[in-house]
Amino acid sequence: QYFHTAVSESNQGLPQFITVGYVDGQLFIQYDSVTRRKQPRVPWIKKVDEEDPQYWDRETQISQDNEEV
Repeated sequence: QYFHTAVSESNQGLPQFITVGYVDGQLFIQYDSVTRRKQPRVPWIKKVDEEDPQYWDRETQISQDNEEV
């Protein structure tokens, strides 16, 4: 499951946009408007680099496109 959240006023230190992904209730991936990168949150998803070195760049671009919308 993916959840996208946008905040119109981020004056409380929150990012303006955040995407989180969960598998079986466990956070495994995150993107926010501060880091502007999709990042792994569990060790097992980091292994995707071995098979697909461009994975994180593509995922980041998708999230940046969603943020723009």
